[in-house]
Formats: sequence, structure tokens, C-alpha cells
Amino acid sequence: MLLSAQHGSIPGMVKEVHSHPEGQLYVSLQGVIVFEAGGNRSVLPPGRLGWIPPDMPHGVSVHGNQLRPGLAGYTLHLRPNLCHGMPEQSRVLTFSPLAQALFDRMCSWPQGWPNDEAERRVMEVFLDEMRVAQADPLHLTMPRHPRLQTMAAAIAENPADDTDLDTWAERLALSRRSITRHFRSETGMSLVEWRQVARLQKGMEMLTAGTSVTTAAMELGYDSVSAFIALFRRVLGTTPARFAQFE
Repeated sequence: MLLSAQHGSIPGMVKEVHSHPEGQLYVSLQGVIVFEAGGNRSVLPPGRLGWIPPDMPHGVSVHGNQLRPGLAGYTLHLRPNLCHGMPEQSRVLTFSPLAQALFDRMCSWPQGWPNDEAERRVMEVFLDEMRVAQADPLHLTMPRHPRLQTMAAAIAENPADDTDLDTWAERLALSRRSITRHFRSETGMSLVEWRQVARLQKGMEMLTAGTSVTTAAMELGYDSVSAFIALFRRVLGTTPARFAQFE
């Protein structure tokens, strides 16, 4: 395992699609990381971990706060033999209190890896916690069908666009029933649920960049600011304003 600190990345920076033989864990302390890997588009806010399995192609973009531009965090590279039991797909994972305490201890290692038996035990317990960590709800699985991918990519790019299912069916030359059935079977969500997560992902990016809660809600197409706040709180366990302050 190699743990390295990341500081000063440029807001909006994009790292092109690449892969490596090690598994990778991202930890953001300041700024939001958006990564696409294995058909999933995930938003990584501060206080959570992003997991990418070995050899999986992935791309990354960084979004920093206007008052505190750039990214501060850590990247952990795990040798393939340490990845046993980790999720087979990319995921955003939650920190348990124990994992957080172990991670804080690991951050004090000068060289970024364990140097003695006691530190190796810390690493092993941390990895055990990662193997059973709960997945964060804010990830999107892209459908496999090429025409459904076109629709999903358009929604992810502009989640405020509330084009209805009948219009999409006409555009894609697919029946409404086929879109509904295949989209759910390939993504695990209905189109409405998928768009909701896409809006929350985009909202987190906007709040991190300094956009007000009201402006974010309106630009994302919510009927009211209260609707945005209610959904944000239900899914993320905090309000948009508190999220922006914490970030």
C-alpha cells in the first residue's frame, strides 16, 4: 500500500481515462472529485472514499471551492493481493468511525506505507473495514444499450432537462415500455430516480464551487428550493447549506 497526499489540484482539472494494476482509494478532504469507472459516474465529497478496482479504466475531474480552490486529500494505491474482498465495481464508500480513526493514524506515516508489524496491523484492520463499508447512494450506473447510453449521458450532462419519456421514446426510436424496462434492468433505477441522483451529483459540484442553494435549486430544475433541500437531506443526511459549509 502507498498513501500519498494530494494538494493544489486545479479546479476543473480532468485526468484522462487511464488504468493501473493497483486498486485505488480516493479520499477528499477539500473539494469534490467526480470519477467515471466501470460504467458508474460517482461524486466523491469530503468525508467519503472513492474505490476503483485494479486495471479498471477510469477518468477523474476535480471541483474546488471558490474560496478554497483546488483539492486536498489522499490517494491510496493497493497492490492486487491487498484488494481481495473489495468491491468488484467502482464505488463511493462511507467511513465508519473506526475506519476514520485508522485512516488518521495512517496519515501520520512519513513514507506513506507501514514500516513495522504494528503499522501493518493498522493497515489490515483498515482494509477489513473497507471490505464491509456501506456504499454511498450517489453513484450512477450507465445503461449498456447504446441508445439508452445516449439518453443517460445527456441527462448526466444537463440533469435540469426534464424531457419526458414519450419524447425520449420518439428520439431514440424505442417504445416507452422498452425504455422503462431496459433502463431499470441495466441501471437498477427508474429514469426518474436516475435523474434525481444526477441532479444531486451536479448540485454537490455547484455548491462546492460556491453557488448558492437557491441558484443551484433553480438551475437544476427543482420546483422549489425546499424540494431540493428535502431531497438533499433525505439522501445525504444533511442540508445543502451545511454541506457547503463543511466542504
